[in-house]
Amino acid sequence: GNWSAATMIKNQSSPGSEADTRNIWSAMPNNPYLSNWDNFNVSKSDAIKSLFDKLGYQIPDYHNASSDCKDVGSDSVLGDEVIGLINFMKGNDYFDYDADCDVTEVRDHVMGDIYHSQLVEVGAPDANVSFNSPNEEAFFRATHGYQNFMNNYATRRNIIYAGSNSGILHAINARTGEEEWAFIPPFIGSLLPQIINPGLDGDLYRVGGTKNKKIVDGSPVVHDVFIRGYNQNGEVEGAKSWRTILFVPYGRGGAGFSAIDITAPIPVGGKGPIHMLSLIHI
Repeated sequence: GNWSAATMIKNQSSPGSEADTRNIWSAMPNNPYLSNWDNFNVSKSDAIKSLFDKLGYQIPDYHNASSDCKDVGSDSVLGDEVIGLINFMKGNDYFDYDADCDVTEVRDHVMGDIYHSQLVEVGAPDANVSFNSPNEEAFFRATHGYQNFMNNYATRRNIIYAGSNSGILHAINARTGEEEWAFIPPFIGSLLPQIINPGLDGDLYRVGGTKNKKIVDGSPVVHDVFIRGYNQNGEVEGAKSWRTILFVPYGRGGAGFSAIDITAPIPVGGKGPIHMLSLIHI
């Protein structure tokens, strides 16, 4: 049947700082993601604040004594803009889009717009191994054990990957529409304070307090490569093996990209996606 990823992701979100079924993660110092893939939450607010501060952008004091929702600004937790921004990323209406001053509820639209980012679906490895010449890429696959790689991951779940302008790369189950995980590239995480616009507080048209920025706006590219990758402890392997690598360009978000090993795309049993590197030209 048909499904809406936007609806499914909203259903996976929860109000306030309550635990939800979303796995939102990033690559941050002193905040490992391996083994849980859910390190972007309020319990890790100190490490996430360091990420927010990385490029020198200040988080605006959106909720204060003179703001439209005054009670929020005076609350020691709700008035903490770092915690508020973290909860906004997981789906809370922290910037009051519906004008009811309930900033802990799940907002109507959690998933950001997918604008320039094309969708890419990745399932079981299926690259060509039939060749007519040793100069072909298929010859390299056939002579370096790609068939075993295909057999080992023949039942790998189909996942749809797309970047959204909420600053997230979404990994969506192609069968159910549920979000398996959401990756915030570390550079993009450092840009998130810029989405807040205090000038929209109490705006007549109640459009919320964030401005639209194109930040994970490029189209993902996927390829199976024969490399020395990382194991699930984040250590470089001693020998080469076949890996499925997803390249995530930021598009209009910046001149850079992240590379993620999605050989094991589902976070389960201690296995899951691995952040390999993120590069940015500043």
